[in-house]
Amino acid sequence: MQSSIAEPSSRLFKRIRTVSSLGIVLDGYNLSVIAVALVPLAREFHLSAAQTGLLASAMLIGSIGGGLGAGILADRLGRKTLLIWDLVIFMIFSAVSAVLFNYAWLVVARFIVGIAVGADYAISPTYLAEFAPRESRGFHLGYIWLAWSVGAVVSFGIGAAVVAWFPAQLSWRVLFGLALIPAAWGLVLRHKLPESPHWLQFGRTFRRAAGARPRGALPPRLWLLAAVPWFLMDFSTYGLGLLLPLLLRSNGLTSTTGAILGTGMAALFGGVGSVWAMLRLDRSGRIGLQVRGFFLSGAGLWVLAAALWLDIRVFAFLLGGLMIVNLFNGSGPGTTCGIIPAEIFPTPVRATALGISTAVSRVGAIAGVFILGFAEVRYGLGAVLAIAGSASLLGSWLTWIWRIEPNQTALPDIPGG
Repeated sequence: MQSSIAEPSSRLFKRIRTVSSLGIVLDGYNLSVIAVALVPLAREFHLSAAQTGLLASAMLIGSIGGGLGAGILADRLGRKTLLIWDLVIFMIFSAVSAVLFNYAWLVVARFIVGIAVGADYAISPTYLAEFAPRESRGFHLGYIWLAWSVGAVVSFGIGAAVVAWFPAQLSWRVLFGLALIPAAWGLVLRHKLPESPHWLQFGRTFRRAAGARPRGALPPRLWLLAAVPWFLMDFSTYGLGLLLPLLLRSNGLTSTTGAILGTGMAALFGGVGSVWAMLRLDRSGRIGLQVRGFFLSGAGLWVLAAALWLDIRVFAFLLGGLMIVNLFNGSGPGTTCGIIPAEIFPTPVRATALGISTAVSRVGAIAGVFILGFAEVRYGLGAVLAIAGSASLLGSWLTWIWRIEPNQTALPDIPGG
């Protein structure tokens, strides 16, 4: 069954798109800025490799629970309520993490920030998809994932300046605290938004009619396509991206500022790829872009790994290669992995499905941080790039095996619709 719900006005829809994207901007900023903040934090708290990995992963671990819990609650209580409360939690614990002096409590605070961020991953794409016209839904959902790159690039640009201008013990506090400014603006805007008409007509009504859980089994292929490629994408991109400034610096390839700016340039090219994908999603579909992007980024990482094994250790070459790899990733899985779950699941379980997919992807990111960190210590940077490349190549193959193309189709509103 498909709905015939009226589309919102152009002005209202632009506000919905902007506010939906804000949470992903904050995620891109916070998950990337920790890579910058780890440089002064490691010196101030004298962090071991294990402590560095735990702090880098705290938000990712929190986002697992945030995605799962908020997805289920958004399908039961509505989208708007959760959109407001996740920002409230985010603001409180972002402020707390900026004033702490204890490593253990800092990990806890960043964990709770991660819960709020994971919640937004489950709700924002769901909310926007339920308002977007199907003929241009890919472009609008691509806007959300471009917002992640914007947040990441801003974090590295601001991070390089803050680390250079402020004392080490103050710089990371400033970086954590700056996230409060856009969050406060977003909280005001979210109070003014309407509830999703899809949820009002089909999510809430269907649950009441069918009981606590919607009837109708969903094919396993939907869950596999939504979760596994996203796991592999986050394993590669987060695992490599969060450690990259430390990897570049510890391998003697550049200075601290150069490592931060270099990582930011790589993230910028991911954003350029997302713009390219946005313009093609409604023409080419999601699956082809994801297969292509995974394959090219995986092949690129293997080329860089081979260069390091051949002792070609030129910073400009490595950085240029990583920029191209991020371009390929942004033009494919970096944009599409978060779109597909919002389009292939029915309304009563859409947010839950996105929450589960988010949680699985964050398990991949955490695994990437620890596995790639261990591989660098044991086998070198070349092994890190080869493992990340293999994950991307596997993602390309599995996307093709489980392919379901939602382009230009109406959102399913009930199981079997």
